[in-house]
Amino acid sequence: MPESTTCTPNTLESKLTALENLLRELAPVALGFSGGVDSTFLATVCRMVIPGETMLVHLNSPFVATPEQTSSAALSQSLGLPVVTIDFDPFTCPDVSANEPDRCYRCKREGFSRILDVAREHGCRTALDGSNADDAAATDRPGARALRELGVRSPLMETGWTKAEERAMLRAWGVGIWNMPAGACLATRVATGEPLTPQKLEVIRTCEDYLHSLDCTQVRARIAAGILTIEGSPDDLECIAAKDGSLAEPVLSQLAKHARSVARVSPAAKLYQRGSMNR
Repeated sequence: MPESTTCTPNTLESKLTALENLLRELAPVALGFSGGVDSTFLATVCRMVIPGETMLVHLNSPFVATPEQTSSAALSQSLGLPVVTIDFDPFTCPDVSANEPDRCYRCKREGFSRILDVAREHGCRTALDGSNADDAAATDRPGARALRELGVRSPLMETGWTKAEERAMLRAWGVGIWNMPAGACLATRVATGEPLTPQKLEVIRTCEDYLHSLDCTQVRARIAAGILTIEGSPDDLECIAAKDGSLAEPVLSQLAKHARSVARVSPAAKLYQRGSMNR
């Protein structure tokens, strides 16, 4: 469900003015664009304020989940801003594939190093990312250190925007993804310390795509010690699980077919918990 916001219209207008002024100071900019709520909100404001000095840079990666891939492709066209797509395969980086606790830091550093290269090639003096005030308060964001080291700016964080506020503005502007569930890269579905492989991530993608086809929205297919476990929101679990919390037999059977090459599917569905593979 979308996060709630208690901000008044005047507060949002004040934050929007601060954001617009900061973007003018930073221009020309290259924005790391994923197609999620944060980068879409920031791209929309850039289009309003500095359309001729904004470039979107999208990393085409096997770590990106299908909903974000679909959203990015559609929004790249509708926003009307120049887009550069970079093929980025984190599996070529052994430090990322090892999936140690600093995986996110190493992956973010590799990815944004490529974005910075493209920014320089196109004369953009500032690279931006969509981190916001919610991320500033989080304690499980090792990728933030990579952004600081590389000099990447986070205008939403710097001007105090929360995701709930971004959703409120996108909804008011008629941008369709305002209520898109929060996403995360597919690597977060594999228990920390267990190596990442293309096979594991493809199984995760296939299982989550199947669950999305059943109208689930906030689901995760997580792999740990050879067992794939499904997490979902209360509404999702009502759709795919029995009252005792076990997956409905047709759902379990289909997931087992998708996952059999790498994991056994647990019949017990769990309530979605952000970052549960880091515990």
